[in-house]
Amino acid sequence: MIDISSTLELIYESGERWTTGTASEVAGDLARSAGAVLDWDIDADEEWLSLLVDNTRIAMISTKIPLIVALECYLLGSSPLPKGARFIGVPSFEDPVMCCDTDALRQAFGEAQAYGTLDPDLFSANDLWFATV
Repeated sequence: MIDISSTLELIYESGERWTTGTASEVAGDLARSAGAVLDWDIDADEEWLSLLVDNTRIAMISTKIPLIVALECYLLGSSPLPKGARFIGVPSFEDPVMCCDTDALRQAFGEAQAYGTLDPDLFSANDLWFATV
């Protein structure tokens, strides 16, 4: 089980936020280093950017907070993280392997998110994506 509460609390306590420009720059740098393609529908106001390799998501980067969630096998967090980013490694985006305190989710992503769709005791990276879009 990967408890992301402390990571989100650190982001909240730091007060650091990202602009879409910063997130896009970070995602572009990571895409180049991983040999990935950047996928993001800016016109739909998506709050996550994706890095894809062979049409498979290997990472998602928040456009609001300095958070990168990536497949552990890509080790995107092994080098210094840019612009105060925090890294969460997951074995897959589909497997429910994460948990988080609801207050930490609200602090990091705001009150208006769809937390009713997320079981804070057990969720996947994809679940986090959809609950915070």
